[in-house]
Amino acid sequence: MTRHSLAFRQLAVLTAVHFMVDMLSGTLPGFLPVLLEKYTLSIGMGTVLLTLCAFSSNTIQLWAGTLRKSATRPLLPQTGLLLGCIICFIGLIPAGAGAMWMLTALVLILGVGVALVHPEGLRAVCAIDGTAISPAVATSIFMLSGFLGYAAGPLVGGTLVEFAGFPGLFLLIIPALLLVLFLSTLRLRLAKDGAGAKNAPRLPGGDILTFKEVFLVATLINTGCTVIQGLLPTCLNEAHGFSLAFGGLSAMLFGAGAGAGALTTSFLIRRFHVIKCILWEITAGLPFLIWYLCAAGSASALPLLFLAGALVGAGFPQLVVLARTAPNGPSLGARMGLIVGGTWGVAGLLLLGVGFLADRIGIQSALFVSPAAFLAVLLITLRLLWKHREKKTV
Repeated sequence: MTRHSLAFRQLAVLTAVHFMVDMLSGTLPGFLPVLLEKYTLSIGMGTVLLTLCAFSSNTIQLWAGTLRKSATRPLLPQTGLLLGCIICFIGLIPAGAGAMWMLTALVLILGVGVALVHPEGLRAVCAIDGTAISPAVATSIFMLSGFLGYAAGPLVGGTLVEFAGFPGLFLLIIPALLLVLFLSTLRLRLAKDGAGAKNAPRLPGGDILTFKEVFLVATLINTGCTVIQGLLPTCLNEAHGFSLAFGGLSAMLFGAGAGAGALTTSFLIRRFHVIKCILWEITAGLPFLIWYLCAAGSASALPLLFLAGALVGAGFPQLVVLARTAPNGPSLGARMGLIVGGTWGVAGLLLLGVGFLADRIGIQSALFVSPAAFLAVLLITLRLLWKHREKKTV
């Protein structure tokens, strides 16, 4: 096996694992309307489950990022993928008293599984031969697989439950087990978790943002994406009468658009100013997102959703790359845990507030929190660019 073929095979397996574990967590929004009906839950309580999954998986990554610092071979991704399969057993929970507690325990276990995969998976990506695959491109592809996985989750989960009931989720266990086998046999290594990332690529404009500023911008972008992908299938099903599969497809198109936009910009960020790229993306994408939300009752509005996702959601992987070298940050594992886990964890908490807001003002209106989050990104990036310009003139 040549050096290039080994690098591509390693990246392929890692991206497949990232896709699979994020898809498992993403199935929950797809069949959430059926879950609410079976267990007689409000949208707010259903959002509690979404938030618990997102918050637990992402905050636990902060701890998972500190584990096995001296390890040279991955182990946590295999463990996390197996734990993630717990979502396939959600249909076995009996309705009645105590069901909410059992559902809570299940999504928390799912969250732990998702958390274990990401920091060590990113360290494995960082260890792939940089002369065979550009580190910026490898990181973006790895992040893209998570976007696509979580985006595909609502479609896969909604379709399986709609046509085969909850037992249809058992089919997802088969590819998960195969990936665990591949991970255990491939010669993957972990990057050393030192105090920084001296060999990481430095991108144009990367010195503008401190690590805290990268974290803030990434959190707001993730909040906007989480609101759409978490609640849109339920909105389309309950407010507009669309099927579970259509709701899942809609959420998938937004996430797939974000992934496609991220992949496209990963080849451009070596030449263009990252923070300016994010500013342009949000400025161009916000009108399409608002247009879609105003026309969500029409199936013909779907192309708007993909285009909006491709523009407003493309910046997060760029920020992950920036986080590796941003000033005033912690060690590599902690950075990856914070930027990939902490940002989504905070976004999950904010989603909880949106869910209870939906109980008061309606889920259609509550979805407009998403463009509000992207508007905040727009204002913050403008402020950061202005601050940088002031420093240059001093």
